[in-house]
Amino acid sequence: MRTRTAAAWAAVALFLVLSVTASFVVGPGGPVFGGAALGFRLLRIALGVLAGGVLAMTGAALQGLLRNPLVDPFTLGVSSGAAFGTSLAVVIGLGSGFVMPLAGFGGALATMMAVFLLARIRGRVTVTGLVLSGVIVSFLFSSLVMVTVVVGRRPLGQAVYMLMGHLGVAFTRGSVWLFGGSAAVALAGCVVLQLLARDLDIMAANEEVALSLGVNTQQLTRLVFVTSSVLVGIVVSFTGAVSFVGLVVPHFVRMLLGPAHRRVLPASFMVGAGLLLLADLAARNLVPGGMPLSVVTALIGVPFFVYLLRRRL
Repeated sequence: MRTRTAAAWAAVALFLVLSVTASFVVGPGGPVFGGAALGFRLLRIALGVLAGGVLAMTGAALQGLLRNPLVDPFTLGVSSGAAFGTSLAVVIGLGSGFVMPLAGFGGALATMMAVFLLARIRGRVTVTGLVLSGVIVSFLFSSLVMVTVVVGRRPLGQAVYMLMGHLGVAFTRGSVWLFGGSAAVALAGCVVLQLLARDLDIMAANEEVALSLGVNTQQLTRLVFVTSSVLVGIVVSFTGAVSFVGLVVPHFVRMLLGPAHRRVLPASFMVGAGLLLLADLAARNLVPGGMPLSVVTALIGVPFFVYLLRRRL
């Protein structure tokens, strides 16, 4: 068992290393070893690692908390809510400095609360109600993003990339420092989720059992919701909303390492980071001018999810 687990961890680490290496070496201009282009490529890789890791880790935590295999920031509408908050800040002229991550966090938290309230019927939150509420709210905020962009007379392409994700951020000296600070906050949030791994294990089994073992389920829910909103808000403010990473990666990791969150959470971060880097590699090299990330992640995620569905039915 230990040998199998060690081999799985080695495979996860190798996947991330190979993804980072491929992202650095492969590109329209080939490998870059100096100058400003090197800095931009390294920043793009760092953004991909952070975004993919955060989305996958958040998806794993939400799936464990809500005991729902279909939950992730995208299906709950949280990514769309964060995208709306970010696009609104841009249109009203606040799209610079620390306002962007704050706007993304505000949109993500408001969406999370709205979904939870909509799904709560007679004091209970059902799995079906949660998924349906997330789909409804996701469509609503996606439409509001389009409305905001059109009313604000911004290019429609901006709305497309905000709703489907990209890593092609044009970093300036100021935005580099903002990204560094935001990344530090996001990594701190990931540490918080990791510290909750034991409680998430208990919660994933049964809420009544969690209460009997002394887990404050309401406090745990609030903490995971707020932390997830901060993480998703930060990521979406830079990359836009990216689908399927937070949904599929935790399932794949559980197949490799089992259900324990102390392993699932960090491994999901690593696999999610590698997957998003490979998706970005395809998005910027297969089509001249690039394409949104969610196009590629859906092409990867849908077949895998269909396989999981067929395997479990």
